[in-house]
Amino acid sequence: MAGTLEARLAALEAEVGALRDKDAIKEVIHRYCRAADRCDLDAFKACYWPDGRDDHLFYGGNAWDFCDYVIPVLRKIEASVHAITNTIIELKGDRAFCESQWSVVHRLRKSDGSFLDYWHQGRYLDIFEKRDGEWRILERTFANDMDRLIRTKDIRAIMNQGGEGVPGKSGARHPNDPVYKGFDIPELVLDRPGMEDLWGPYLAMAEIL
Repeated sequence: MAGTLEARLAALEAEVGALRDKDAIKEVIHRYCRAADRCDLDAFKACYWPDGRDDHLFYGGNAWDFCDYVIPVLRKIEASVHAITNTIIELKGDRAFCESQWSVVHRLRKSDGSFLDYWHQGRYLDIFEKRDGEWRILERTFANDMDRLIRTKDIRAIMNQGGEGVPGKSGARHPNDPVYKGFDIPELVLDRPGMEDLWGPYLAMAEIL
């Protein structure tokens, strides 16, 4: 009976350990998205080991050198949005193979003030390594599955022309984004009435676009 109990406890401990490892890996993947979109260089580097490697098609080499290259490049455009889903993780000791589906939009401002949204989708193929209890990306490459270009205008500016428009909060680069305030985020506005015609401005905007 004791042997059986010990075996069950060992199996349970291994299962809990695997769940913790997978959760830690997903946390790195999500922090990667925040760091890229906020252009937070230190947070971006913290997702990779210093001797890591990244083959990003438009760049291939040391991962931290990639960080130093790409963050200034991202700062040149209006905004970017990285979203990751469908993460599948295969653990093998202190290494893990991870496939994650990504959807990325890069917004470029044209000379006439309109925007060109470059929307592409694919999968990150990562090898993670755990050192001293911490998981980071050791090697990253990707499979590109779909691309499209969308021409649009500054919708937020259009919605605010000639009136109050649609109230909202805008994202920003590091360190000015609201997320960096953490528990000290700005106070909520709780006396804002609902718009009488929420969808009217969008229908009117279709005529402009």
